[in-house]
Amino acid sequence: MRGRAVTLAVAAALAAPASAAAHGRTTAVAVDYEAHAAPLTAPLAGAAAVRVYRTDLALRLTALPGHRIAVLGLLGEPFVRLTPNGAYVNEASLTAAGAGLARRSTASREPRWRLYSRTPSVTWHDPRVHRLPPGDDHGRWAIPVLVDGRRSQLEGEIRRVSASPPWPLFAIGAAFLAGTGWIVARRSPGLLRSATTAFGVLAAGATLAIAVSFAAASTAAEDVWMESGTEFALVLLLGFMLFGSGDTRALAGGLLGLLALAVGLTDIPVFLHGIVLSAVPADVIRLFVALAIFAGAAAVVLGLFVFLDVLRALRGARAPAGLDLRSLPPLERDRPRLASG
Repeated sequence: MRGRAVTLAVAAALAAPASAAAHGRTTAVAVDYEAHAAPLTAPLAGAAAVRVYRTDLALRLTALPGHRIAVLGLLGEPFVRLTPNGAYVNEASLTAAGAGLARRSTASREPRWRLYSRTPSVTWHDPRVHRLPPGDDHGRWAIPVLVDGRRSQLEGEIRRVSASPPWPLFAIGAAFLAGTGWIVARRSPGLLRSATTAFGVLAAGATLAIAVSFAAASTAAEDVWMESGTEFALVLLLGFMLFGSGDTRALAGGLLGLLALAVGLTDIPVFLHGIVLSAVPADVIRLFVALAIFAGAAAVVLGLFVFLDVLRALRGARAPAGLDLRSLPPLERDRPRLASG
């Protein structure tokens, strides 16, 4: 009965982790946890290489030439075996099933080994490297292994990283809000157009910085590269309008602000999580996102006022619907009368 209870408990623990195809790549912009593997000691030193992925805390273990490694599961059973011929998975292991490595989930005392890869390397999500309980910001993890028949363990630490307080960035937003209100109150057409263009260009610059920072990160998935390329192309396309008249530049600034605002709002998680998955420091990318949101919003608001001004000017420039005969020269004015006579 006790053995059955332990098996059920392990099965429940393995229900949460899911298999991941590309552990090092993600479309996420920020996460809460970081984990590291401790320096390897004998007998692991010189026999294995281990890595913990930054994006999803997946483990990657590689056996170096001439060595054999078996990874032990939650029930003490070997569930992965690395040999010079490749990586093998125990189809009878609940741990292997929970990690998404095994095709079956029927537990058995007798291992059923299946060739998993021709290279002696495997990547998996292990429940022993998992999120910390509430109130704990730091913990250690350990996974037992057999290295050339000698018992050892992979070990390291995991840490929850809290996000920086957003109040300094909110101060930037308050400054943009105050500046926008002052410009609207001035009712100066020239100032309105210049400010709209300037805010739009600033927001566009922040958008390009965001796109490059996330696309250049080692964790960026292909979708991130595509989105960043699309944003870059749209900014350049709208940027051509900046070479037009004052009205055209201002309208382009409003459109650039709208694009930046949309990009910035999708990246709000950088303010909510402690680790930002970008090629630049977390505080720098947070500043870029804040500028995209606040400068973009200012450009959109001012751009609406410019658009209404342009619309009123176009309505005032329309030709009159009726023909005023008194405004015509004498010869033209009398021509309708001669035709009617």
